[in-house]
Amino acid sequence: MCIFFRPTFSRLRIPQDFVRWFGEIPSNIIVKTNSSCNWRMTTVREGDDAYIDHGWAGFTVAHQLQVGQFLIFKKVSSFEYSVVIFDQTFTEVMTRCLYHGDVTRCVVFENHV
Repeated sequence: MCIFFRPTFSRLRIPQDFVRWFGEIPSNIIVKTNSSCNWRMTTVREGDDAYIDHGWAGFTVAHQLQVGQFLIFKKVSSFEYSVVIFDQTFTEVMTRCLYHGDVTRCVVFENHV
């Protein structure tokens, strides 16, 4: 799934094609970055639309996301998704989040769950 990042930092709309292809999205998910940060987030449904809601705003701040960047999400399991962040030149962004290791926000798992 590829989402072009837009200036809606409070939550992220999940494309309808993604929801149709994979079916129901769990209300609690883990998003894993390429820098070993794992974020717990929630999803919500509003009619035909689905959003990554609670946890997304903190993720955008911690990873210093900017308008023009884009993210590619990959489904790892029923509740886990990996994400890779790219800048405007299509170069992968490799940064640790500002909260790396803070168990209330960014959880680094020694053994993947």
